[in-house]
Amino acid sequence: MISRLLVLALLFAGSPAVEAFDVLADPYRAAAAAGAVGNVTGRVYEERRRPEGADQPLAGAAVTLLPRSAEFLRKFEEVKRTARNSVSDYRAAASAILTLRRAYEKALWESGAVDLVMATVVEADGRFLVENLPAGDWLLIVTRSVATDKRPAGTPSKQQRGVYAPGTHLTGYQRLTIWLREVTVSSGRSESVDLAERSAWFSGVVEERAPNAGR
Repeated sequence: MISRLLVLALLFAGSPAVEAFDVLADPYRAAAAAGAVGNVTGRVYEERRRPEGADQPLAGAAVTLLPRSAEFLRKFEEVKRTARNSVSDYRAAASAILTLRRAYEKALWESGAVDLVMATVVEADGRFLVENLPAGDWLLIVTRSVATDKRPAGTPSKQQRGVYAPGTHLTGYQRLTIWLREVTVSSGRSESVDLAERSAWFSGVVEERAPNAGR
């Protein structure tokens, strides 16, 4: 049985046009044409564990900026809310969130608004900078994935695993941390965000599975 969260994500991924996300590209392009651009800078880190220690930069985290969409935010928040319903919903939530984000990016690309998909990575010092963003409302999404070959806490029993993913077995998983912020960019200004690990918007797991022998 496929989780209803995964079904939600797959349906959302099928939306072919950016209009489905209640976003108009023209105001962003007009701002860019007029030179009304700004920057977004930030720091992503794990807070120090001792007063005399230092914060640990979370280098390599992926940074994405997308035009703000109320519909996209609603679907994002719905997945997060539903993840609290059961263990199986929680285990599907991280993958569903990633699918939703990719669907939105795809819709922007297919609508010809590829110039409004901005991305970078967090540097070794834990900082990032995205320059020349058209003035307007944006969504900042930062994701950090840490791989492991061990099963996460709460892994179902052998019998339960067949319900979640028939004919497969767990080979590992990714621990996914997601930060989500709404940012308003103004002409000639730099907006700064501070993203500590404990203030993440969502933390979950993305399972890596392989077919059982003989399948």
